[in-house]
Amino acid sequence: MYDTMMKKLSTYLFLILFSFLTPSFADDIRDFEIEGMSIGDSLLDHLSKEEIITEIEKNKPQYNYLTEDFGEVYLRGKFEIYNHLVFFVKPNDKNYIIYDIRGVVFYDDDIEQCYVKQKEIIEEFSLSYKNTRKEEEKFVFPWDPTGKSISRYTSFFFDSGDEISVACAEYEKSLKIENNMVDNLQVQISKKVIADWMRKHIN
Repeated sequence: MYDTMMKKLSTYLFLILFSFLTPSFADDIRDFEIEGMSIGDSLLDHLSKEEIITEIEKNKPQYNYLTEDFGEVYLRGKFEIYNHLVFFVKPNDKNYIIYDIRGVVFYDDDIEQCYVKQKEIIEEFSLSYKNTRKEEEKFVFPWDPTGKSISRYTSFFFDSGDEISVACAEYEKSLKIENNMVDNLQVQISKKVIADWMRKHIN
C-alpha cells in the first residue's frame, strides 16, 4: 500500500502502464514510485548496510563511469513488473539516500514489443504532465564497434532539473550472446544532481 494518496494510481492508468511508473498529482519527482520506492527514500529500507556496500564495491570495477561520488546498487527479486532495479546512492552517505532509480524489463529477441510498451508509457505520461519539457534522443553505445547497440529514449524534464526517462536498449546480436546481454525497457527517475553527473561521466 502506498504511503500517501499522492502515490496511488487509478485502475485505468494501472491497466495502461502496468505499474511501470506511478505518477502523483504534483510535478514533484519525489512523488513517483517504481515498485513502491521513491527518490529520497533510504535504500536501507530494502537492503542492509553490508549488502549495499558489497554491491557498490562489486560494481565499481565493472563500470568505468563510477567514481567516489556515486555508487551503483542492483536489487534482484520477485517484483510485480521489473526483472531488476538499479539505484544510485552516495557511498559515504550513512543513510544511503536514493538519488536515482531505474526499473528494467527484459525483452529478449522482442525489441518491437519493447517499443510498443515504451510508446504507451510516453503517451500517457505526456497527457498527465504537460508542464514538463520532453526530448527524444538516440544513444549509440560507444563500446560497440559495430554501432548497432543503441538506446532510444524519451526524457521528461521538470522545472527543478529532475527528470524521468523511458528507454529501449537494443544490443548487437553477437555481443548479446558473448556478454549475456538482453534487450530491455528502462524507466529511470533521476535527481538533477545525478543526471548532471551521469552526462559528465557516462559516454
